[in-house]
Amino acid sequence: MAVSEFSEAVLRVTLDDGVDENGKQKKKVKAYRHASETATPDSMSQSAQLLAGFGTKPLISVEKQTVHNIYA
Repeated sequence: MAVSEFSEAVLRVTLDDGVDENGKQKKKVKAYRHASETATPDSMSQSAQLLAGFGTKPLISVEKQTVHNIYA
């Protein structure tokens, strides 16, 4: 039977970086490593809003990426 083991979690914050010469939205992505495996969506959202508040660019989206190693 295969076993899954948590490896890492990353909080990815996407920020509005203005528009380009063609009028398309530019985005800037910041990644914060060492996020908790058990972090709730509410706590991740609050953390992202806090981190975005240190800058001048508006927050667009928040993602939590987890990596699990699977052993057979």
